[in-house]
Amino acid sequence: MSGDVIEADYVVVGAGAAGMAFADTLLHHGASTIAIIDAGHGPGGHWNDSYPFVRLHLPSHHYGVESRVLGDNSIVRGGLNDGLLSMASGVDIVSYYRNVMEHTFLPTGRVSYFPMTRFDWRGHATSLVTGKTRAVKARRKFVDATYAAVEVPSTHNRKFRTEEGIRCIPVNDLARTSGERHRYCLIGAGKTAVDACLWLLENGADADCIRWIVPRDAWWINRSNVQFTPEFFETSFTSVADQLEAIGEATSIDDVFLQFERRGLWLRLDRSITPTMFHGSTISKPELEKLRLVRDVVRKGRVQAIHRDRIVLDEGTVPASDDWVYVDCTAAGIPPREAKAIFEPEKITLQWVKWGRALLSAAVLGYVEATIDSDDLKNDLCQPISPPRTPADWVGTFITTARNEKRWSSQKNLAKWVRSSRLDMSSRTASEVSPDDSGRMAILQRARKASQAAMINATRLLADL
Repeated sequence: MSGDVIEADYVVVGAGAAGMAFADTLLHHGASTIAIIDAGHGPGGHWNDSYPFVRLHLPSHHYGVESRVLGDNSIVRGGLNDGLLSMASGVDIVSYYRNVMEHTFLPTGRVSYFPMTRFDWRGHATSLVTGKTRAVKARRKFVDATYAAVEVPSTHNRKFRTEEGIRCIPVNDLARTSGERHRYCLIGAGKTAVDACLWLLENGADADCIRWIVPRDAWWINRSNVQFTPEFFETSFTSVADQLEAIGEATSIDDVFLQFERRGLWLRLDRSITPTMFHGSTISKPELEKLRLVRDVVRKGRVQAIHRDRIVLDEGTVPASDDWVYVDCTAAGIPPREAKAIFEPEKITLQWVKWGRALLSAAVLGYVEATIDSDDLKNDLCQPISPPRTPADWVGTFITTARNEKRWSSQKNLAKWVRSSRLDMSSRTASEVSPDDSGRMAILQRARKASQAAMINATRLLADL
């Protein structure tokens, strides 16, 4: 690599979680060189800009790169997640990715890293520190790890107006409140708003001093069912069987999720309101009960404008007071993106190939790229999935995931790698069950028996919709 040219076999644009997972697997299953270009100051993507009390909403072992474990599989003792596997904090995750870069990637001599550098997709990279521009050459392929980049509150553009003098802060600033005001209005219905509400309540805020503007109600996954370690085998895999049986028995799309709720798989804030949103977030039952303490919940669509005495929403106006602190939790998280071909002659666009498992998906794409030659076969094995926005979307992601996993099983080496991957703990844990363990084998057999009927019925329900 000359001083004026960044050159490698693969040029990965984006050092976020997906780009790191792809690069890690590619690095460990071949001899390729990799250049990683990122506009941020350190690896980890959006985690560098997240609010201070953020945590994963799944156990730590679901996250990170294949070659380096995140967390220690310890059990939470006390609090709203008592008895569940620990979930890494944002600080933990940023430190983890720095260690991956410094102690796993760079020592190989095959990875070069260019932070604070913007790539223009026309073959040039510009330093955001010096302004110097260099040519970029990928001998094999460019890798777009930014296509489905996460949008976080501290960096997104607010879509509603505020009258002068209104105190409206990103959720990042919530932990810096001065105590001068003690009434809060949370805007948004996703995981960020849930985290903000729980943080306030856990830190002594009066539930009656919180207003929560919920543009759309959401379904949430019951966190206790998605632990997937041998210690939690019965709970986690029984939930898989329950889910597949519920899909197979459902009479409509809406009935799928009502069946999930009856079986304790999915949860909702208000049992009288049918959710129209699903982004794949998890929640514990104690967290849900805590959220239900907030009684001032506004359901009139999205906020259009905030004035000193009123809030204007899509479906009406509600009174307000200028002594409130408004907390903006409206960033999209994972913005909607149209699925597109992943493998092209000169470019790879990282996307989900298993629903809800962005990093496993990126690692699978890295393994497929490293071990399979034909782009046509790669695309056949890896049909892209758009992250779900609605419950009905989830049914489509379920079908595509099942289709992809069936195709992976046709490739001996790929199937073996997935079964052993720490990023696919459900497959790995299932594969390690002893044939002599009749109880656990019965649960797995129940899930396998239900899977075909679930696929058939899900396809029918989606077609009817």
